[in-house]
Amino acid sequence: MGHITPSVACHLAENGLVSGIKVDLTSGEITFCESCVYAKVTRKPIAKVYKGEHAKEFGGEVHTDLWGPTLIATLGGESYYISFTDNKTRLTYLHLLHQKSEALPGL
Repeated sequence: MGHITPSVACHLAENGLVSGIKVDLTSGEITFCESCVYAKVTRKPIAKVYKGEHAKEFGGEVHTDLWGPTLIATLGGESYYISFTDNKTRLTYLHLLHQKSEALPGL
């Protein structure tokens, strides 16, 4: 319902126009609103600092991600990319793909 006033929320609840909220009719105070609870749910933030040990040598641990399709293809017609990031050096290699199936040919 956004940021409507409690009196408007009470009016809507009293007339059966909304559900999921509980209103104390004597004081006009909202005692429970499912939407407010849902909207205030938070997630734990992603750590900005790497926790754990980094790889000891180049290529010891490599992270990969396959992304796409894009809404607009590149001039070469690619709509996907696959990235490889070395854990030790953070060196990232990005390879453009026409189709997702090109990521692991032969599988």
